[in-house]
Parts: sequence; C-alpha cells; structure tokens
Amino acid sequence: MRAGWIAPTILALALTGCGGPAEPPPESAPTAREGDAALTAAAQTISDQIGGCSRPENSTVESKVVGLESAPIVLLACSQDKFSYTHRLFAVGAGQKLQLVSLPDYDSNGMFATDQASMAELDAGTGVLTTFRKGAEHGRCGSEARYQWDGQRFGLQELHWQDCATAPESGPPFPVVWPTQQGV
Repeated sequence: MRAGWIAPTILALALTGCGGPAEPPPESAPTAREGDAALTAAAQTISDQIGGCSRPENSTVESKVVGLESAPIVLLACSQDKFSYTHRLFAVGAGQKLQLVSLPDYDSNGMFATDQASMAELDAGTGVLTTFRKGAEHGRCGSEARYQWDGQRFGLQELHWQDCATAPESGPPFPVVWPTQQGV
C-alpha cells in the first residue's frame, strides 16, 4: 500500500436526501493516482461481462478508486438519471485481483443483495460506505444505509427504508429496518 493514498471525498447527500437533484462529485474530488486507470479499466471489463451496468454517455458521475488501509475499492460509475446515480463496487485483493462487492438492501419485498450502490460515498479514513437509493424522484421514499469495511467486505451497520405508498411529505430519516429491536 502506498503512503498518502487516503484522500477524502465528500458529496452533499443532505441535498439529495431531501429530494434535490443528484450532484456530481465536487471539484475537490481526489485526483487519479498511479494504477487507478488500470484498476478502473479492469473493473469496467468485468462489469461489461456481467452486464446490467450501462453508464450514459452524458454522465457527469465518474469512476474513482478510494484507498482504504487494507485495500483500494473501485467505485465504477454505472448509471445516472436526473435524480440519482449508482456505482458498482469492486474490492482489490492480492495481486490486484478485483472482486465484485455485494451489499444488502431492502425494499417492499424484503432484504435483497445488490452489486450496485446508489449514490454511494466511501470515507477513506474510516472505511464507512453510505448509500441512498431513491424509490421515487422526490426522495421521500427508498433506502439509506451505512456499511463498515472490515478488510474483506462491507458489513451492514444500519439500514433505513420508507415505502413509497406510505411516504410522508418529508424525506429522510426513514424508519430503521436493520438492526431491529426485535432482532432479525
């Protein structure tokens, strides 16, 4: 691991959480480091083979590599619409081998696994990944989650969800789904 790899990235999730349009990463986003382009290209090759991740040509969301203490994580720009965007996540293992990362999420059908993180932000200093998946363009329903990187995977710390059919006039915070007081 190269020293100085950790660089912060910040996205105004508070604005998108209130239903505002998704903002591209700020100009202060970290600059590319040696090897980032190769990791991103390798992740794109794997993603193309999997399918289901098509980035529009006019997308303003960029792929990025975030250096965590134990390994870099590739956030591959996947999709974008007027109100949100997704990244497909890859962990970089030994020998620069990429592993697709799957995350738990929740909707009206219950828990499910996804390989696309909606409006994801990863804090390089703490290894905390936050996501916000809008269930409708107004942002008053959907899911929001927090995960912690343990060196091999992102463990779910907290998951909130709001059904669009019963969404209040205001947006997040949504009701807690995980962990529940009754258990799993």
